[in-house]
Amino acid sequence: MRGGFSADGKDHGAEIMEGFASYQLPWSLRSKGGWGVSTEVALTAGTLSSGDDRGFVGSLGPAFDIGNPNSLELDLGVSIAILSRDRFGGRDYNGIQQFISHAGVIYHFTPAFALSYRFQHMSNAGLNGGINPGLNMHLFGVNWYPGR
Repeated sequence: MRGGFSADGKDHGAEIMEGFASYQLPWSLRSKGGWGVSTEVALTAGTLSSGDDRGFVGSLGPAFDIGNPNSLELDLGVSIAILSRDRFGGRDYNGIQQFISHAGVIYHFTPAFALSYRFQHMSNAGLNGGINPGLNMHLFGVNWYPGR
């Protein structure tokens, strides 16, 4: 699970709460000590709220973990996102189809438990016409890795 808030004031106090899952792909390059890079597919589903408006947000896309899954990793990715509505808190995000890019860190306390932080940017990438306000957010998460 993770949740967060708008990184700037223009989004009327936007907040997000989401569940997330990732599937490790077989392509990785790691040393015997665990340091290196791995690939995964990430999936999210949750709720985005701003003002009195609340709606669904979900995403799917590739991500890269760089570092060591036994200590600290850098998490980078880009996803396709879908919103249940295109207006939140008086802001028009100009379409329900969006893209999310993110960069974050994951600190592993144990092989099965970690805390994470990510900065993410959501935008329609100009594909839905002229309006492209974007949404920047700080997210904090609790990660659980079953089977590790």
